[in-house]
Amino acid sequence: MKRSSAFTLAEVLITLAIIGVVAAMTIPSVIVRTNQQEFKTGFRKAVSVLNQAVTMNMAIDNESPADISNQTEMLEYLTRRMNVIRTNVTVGDNKAFYTADGFRYEVPKNKVSNCTVANPCVIGVDVNGDRQPTSTTERNDLTNNYPKGNETRVIDFFPIMITDVSVQPYGPVAQRTMYQTESN
Repeated sequence: MKRSSAFTLAEVLITLAIIGVVAAMTIPSVIVRTNQQEFKTGFRKAVSVLNQAVTMNMAIDNESPADISNQTEMLEYLTRRMNVIRTNVTVGDNKAFYTADGFRYEVPKNKVSNCTVANPCVIGVDVNGDRQPTSTTERNDLTNNYPKGNETRVIDFFPIMITDVSVQPYGPVAQRTMYQTESN
């Protein structure tokens, strides 16, 4: 009798079942990691775009963030040099605008006057616009330094500090997201 060197149907099915179980266990973590990387990259881009807008306003118009006295002036100051697709949006007490890259920048009613190193202004950026996971409560909590310092996940909403000399991440999570190097 001649021996065949092929796999049996049972062996193939068992192999496929094992592959399915491994995929079911790993795919959710890969998706979460991908989303978190997207949020980190978006945040870094948002800080860079804001920095460019402030620098251009200072260079072209000779206007510093220290000259800003209220929420409306801050909104006009930032939108003047950014690729804005929608403005005059209100989110709670915050005025907001959307840029072409899908970000929503929020300017709170307070914390935006005479932006200096001693008195920084704080705005928020939602790097995926209106999509989840940020809740309304979290988004409106800019004044309490959301996200909290013990937050381990990377979220899609970050506070950013604007002064007369720089644009920087505000708070421990935003700073960690901006400056921490990746580890596998």
